[in-house]
Amino acid sequence: MLSDELAYFFDECSDLKDKVDIFNAQLPKEWIDEALNVTGSVTVRRRKMPAEDIIRLSIGMSLMRHEPIQEIAARLSFQSKQLDNQLLARSSISSARQRVGSAPVEWLFNRSADKWSSQSHCDDKWHGLNLFSIDGTTFRTEDSEENRENFGSAHSKGELVSSFPAFRLACLMNVRSHIISRVSIGPFKTGELTVASQLLDNVPPKSVLLLDRLYHSAELLHYFENLGEDRYWVTRLKSTIKYRQLEKYGDNDFLVERDLSAHARKKSPSLPRKWQMRVVKYQLEGYEPQEIATSLPIEKYSAAQIIELYHERWEIELGYREIKKTLLKNAITLRSKKPDLVIQELYGMLIAYNLIRHEAALAADVVELRPTRISFKTAMRVVLYDYYGMATASNLQSIPARLKELTDTIKDFILPKQKRPNYPRAVKMRMGKFPVKRSQKRKEIA
Repeated sequence: MLSDELAYFFDECSDLKDKVDIFNAQLPKEWIDEALNVTGSVTVRRRKMPAEDIIRLSIGMSLMRHEPIQEIAARLSFQSKQLDNQLLARSSISSARQRVGSAPVEWLFNRSADKWSSQSHCDDKWHGLNLFSIDGTTFRTEDSEENRENFGSAHSKGELVSSFPAFRLACLMNVRSHIISRVSIGPFKTGELTVASQLLDNVPPKSVLLLDRLYHSAELLHYFENLGEDRYWVTRLKSTIKYRQLEKYGDNDFLVERDLSAHARKKSPSLPRKWQMRVVKYQLEGYEPQEIATSLPIEKYSAAQIIELYHERWEIELGYREIKKTLLKNAITLRSKKPDLVIQELYGMLIAYNLIRHEAALAADVVELRPTRISFKTAMRVVLYDYYGMATASNLQSIPARLKELTDTIKDFILPKQKRPNYPRAVKMRMGKFPVKRSQKRKEIA
């Protein structure tokens, strides 16, 4: 089997797939130069580690998550070939990273995300609308005094503090390609809604925004509605929200109206006293009844279409799993000890993730499938190896053929279309870490 042969090859040639300069094919040097110029990070001084190499290092720190930073720097094909990487001090790498800062890497992420997210792929639209989702997650950082002061940490009782500082990350993700368009970062004690609300303006026209019920905020959703240009939202309704029915579209489809509190209107003066929305009710076998709130009009979209659409919201959770489990190999603690370097490392990680997802999307177009049907884990390994071959090729005329071969290889790893399992929810006993202490009488009976 091809998969077995590739797995054997990767095990035998693991040093080849760790190269990061391979990504020049999709990250043009012009983008990197522009990132340094726009952010004022370019310098005329000749240094042992040029700024463009530091940007590549920030990407490599995620692709080689279990390797020390000094080892990663030694493996990369830096421009300064004469540099003896084995004599490269850890402090010099840290100083070079601080000199470049996070701004160029952030700019490069936004530039590449704009390019890749604007490209259309097979089956990437829902009735002519783009599908996006916003959700939040957290990452831990190294336990340094600067990180703890800048990012904060989890709440705790008394004088105890959490083991690691942490920060919140909210992503705007295309649910059918898993490419991340924009991110927002905030301290851990800042609410997720506050961090995520900064992404609303980045949702393009003619889009549907899929949200968890945490995001059913009148302030947030009313603001998004007013952006206009066919921007719609879909979210689950909180059980605490009260409304009254104005019109019945079907057995489980209604136009409803909410009264917004004076406190909410004082906090956000643009809010009306009364706010109308559409509510669709449904129930899956073995689950409690659910209510979906949306701004999608009844004239164009049926209740059944909306119910099926909402379940694609989970795609952003699968995207987070690809980042944390596959890309970072479950190492969710970022390794940098200074806040600006943490942000630099984070954006390097996001660039690496988008690169792999972009290549998977190109391969999916060849076989006319949705990009998420291409295995992220396999695409990551194949892309790393094959791009290394392109970067070291002496004959540049062979690169177009190798790119086509790369796409043909990736498309062979198509995930089966899985059906949603139906597991009724149940509250189960939580197992303790220690054996249960029984009385002598019960032991005798047993």
